[in-house]
Amino acid sequence: MSEHITGVGIIGCGTFVSAYMNTLGKIYQNVKVVGCSDLDVERAKAVAQEYGIPKAYSTEELLADPEVEIALIITPPGSHYSLGMAALKAGKHVYVEKPMAATFAQAAELAKFAKEKGLYIACAPDTFLTPELQAVRRALDEGKIGRVTAFTANVCWPGSNLWHPNADFLFKKGGGPMLDIGPYFLTALISLLGPVEEVFAYSNRAWDVRRVHDHDCTVEVPTHFCGVLKFKSGAVGSVCFSNDIWKNSQPAFELYGTEGVIYAPNPNTLRGPLKLMQAGPLMKDIDATEDRFQKMVLIYANDPSMERYFTPLEPVGEARGNQRGLGVSDLAAAIVEGRPPRVSADLCLHVTEAVMALDGSEGFALPHPMQTSCERPAPLG
Repeated sequence: MSEHITGVGIIGCGTFVSAYMNTLGKIYQNVKVVGCSDLDVERAKAVAQEYGIPKAYSTEELLADPEVEIALIITPPGSHYSLGMAALKAGKHVYVEKPMAATFAQAAELAKFAKEKGLYIACAPDTFLTPELQAVRRALDEGKIGRVTAFTANVCWPGSNLWHPNADFLFKKGGGPMLDIGPYFLTALISLLGPVEEVFAYSNRAWDVRRVHDHDCTVEVPTHFCGVLKFKSGAVGSVCFSNDIWKNSQPAFELYGTEGVIYAPNPNTLRGPLKLMQAGPLMKDIDATEDRFQKMVLIYANDPSMERYFTPLEPVGEARGNQRGLGVSDLAAAIVEGRPPRVSADLCLHVTEAVMALDGSEGFALPHPMQTSCERPAPLG
């Protein structure tokens, strides 16, 4: 990456700002946060003081600041379009928290306008660039499990209302587990398998009212989704994202190939296994076992005895766990180097379309043939 240090201005100083401030200018030293803004000016001032940000001002002042080259938008989804458009009109490159916008049409307009202006717009999540998921990418590119034919991705838990300090918006229009959790997994899947061809999903909700800390919150959106995605590569798999399940034992993220299996960590939290099973050793033992029942035991077993067939995948670089900011850093490098960012507008728009179609909020008829496409982002060295 270039030695140039790119100025970043943060718009939105809420709960998630710390995830970026813990990395930008520290782990990722090609960027520097030069200012921050928030509707609550006092909150912006408090964040600036806490993290040593030089300036706390209004969003209008931030967008007029020549030191700000990238506007990092960390606000609720309903404001992503208006703030993203304002930043682009001010001549700033944009990195916005997911989803790219509250609707697919708005996301498409942002991507189109950025291209017309000769600017970049990128969108979280960037976790597919982390050392853990880049290890999965490397294993696939090296053919470790052959051709990927199937996958599963699942996050089934009791809901963000149990931990998020301001969780009401997650149960209102623009919220729900598909829009909240789905982008992490779909971005990871697309980075690994290429573009999606078609999607289908069912959804429902367990409760019409949720308890959010000290008050009741009316639920306006589905809170349980089961979907199927068909990729242009031929891979077909299932996803289940739910805020309605107390406990489950489903794998978070697994990829199934003609010659093996990869168990991958959750692309949101980066927790979970990172290991590979190649079919050869297992097939050798199955072929060497004369008793048919014992063959079935080897085929169906899912217990510690099967660990002998797995080997760990080494992260590509230093694994730092559940952190954010790598996408902003790569965007800054792309600006300097004159190349597309790995979290490109095409990738972001493709993810947005798939998530919105699965969510059902856009009124797409299902099954939904995808209108957009994208290239697999280049691996991180």
